[in-house]
Amino acid sequence: MKSTLYILILFTLQFSIAQDSLTTKTVIPWKKDVKLKWADFKGFPNTDVLAYAQTSYKIDILPTEVNVDANNNIQNFESLHVVANFYSNHSWVYRESDYLLKHEQLHFDIAGLYALKINKAFKKLIAKKNANFDSYFEIYQNLWAECREVQNKYDMETQHGQLVVENEEWIRKINAEIETHL
Repeated sequence: MKSTLYILILFTLQFSIAQDSLTTKTVIPWKKDVKLKWADFKGFPNTDVLAYAQTSYKIDILPTEVNVDANNNIQNFESLHVVANFYSNHSWVYRESDYLLKHEQLHFDIAGLYALKINKAFKKLIAKKNANFDSYFEIYQNLWAECREVQNKYDMETQHGQLVVENEEWIRKINAEIETHL
């Protein structure tokens, strides 16, 4: 009887852990109206970094695998697009505050803005029936580099979010720019 109860408890525990892992999101795609929560920051704080939080994001090209022919043309180029993704397991927080969360959200929003810009440029190439791999890759590389520059400028001008007035101005500026690209 005890062994049956033990097996039943063990099975229930394993099933519930499996269910949690299925429902736990580790990648969150950027959407204008979806805001991050501290619960989304699941990584372990990096004590080598002088920061209270870190947002891990990437602008991913979809589909993730593209076929390029001998003429350097992408097969099914019409389906190319990008999405800004937040990576929960690589994002962390050391000390939570509502204001810091707004700062980290804007880092993700900047990535979302650049995903919108890349998609807009891709759509122009698609409309011209341009399937050339280098054309898409150049746009992606240039705008990704610009995104990283803007992220660094944002941290520098706001002292990583410590300057409240400057941070609020950045939030207004980026949100206005997002609206023009939607």
